[in-house]
Amino acid sequence: MLRVLISVVLACAILLTPSSAFVAPSSSTVASTVGPSTDNVRTVNNAPLSMGFFDDIFGGAKSADASHILLKGPNASKQCEKLKTDIYRKAIGKGDPAAGVAPAKLMDAFAAQAKRSSTCPSKNNGGSLGSFGPGEMVPEFDAVVFKDQVGVIHGPVETQFGSHLILVTDRS
Repeated sequence: MLRVLISVVLACAILLTPSSAFVAPSSSTVASTVGPSTDNVRTVNNAPLSMGFFDDIFGGAKSADASHILLKGPNASKQCEKLKTDIYRKAIGKGDPAAGVAPAKLMDAFAAQAKRSSTCPSKNNGGSLGSFGPGEMVPEFDAVVFKDQVGVIHGPVETQFGSHLILVTDRS
């Protein structure tokens, strides 16, 4: 009986999941984020970005792959907001923002921006941090990578190192 219940729950989750985990904010969100945002930086259209349902059932992710852009200085958060908007605009191109963004285009746009703007040595790898487990990064970073949605740009996330934009590309 438990196997049937788990199968039904997983099937529902698969059917209710968008065809691509990589989504773009709505065109109004992209347009409105050019200036400084006063919204919670870990939401899109005031909806929390959480993937914790299955983590609560199955014990959480054991590893994740992520890339980041690190900026430092007094205006780093504002710069991160602008970069995030620019990355999405470049990845979407002339396409419809409501249709989302192709994962490869988002990762390419993010990597190109990381090479140009990040102050972290990972910029040489397009901001890629590779695979890592819980607890290997600072708590603020871990909270995003292991709890928030895969395939969207999160941030700015403030840590002792500065302001980060984070793109979680995989979690298992």
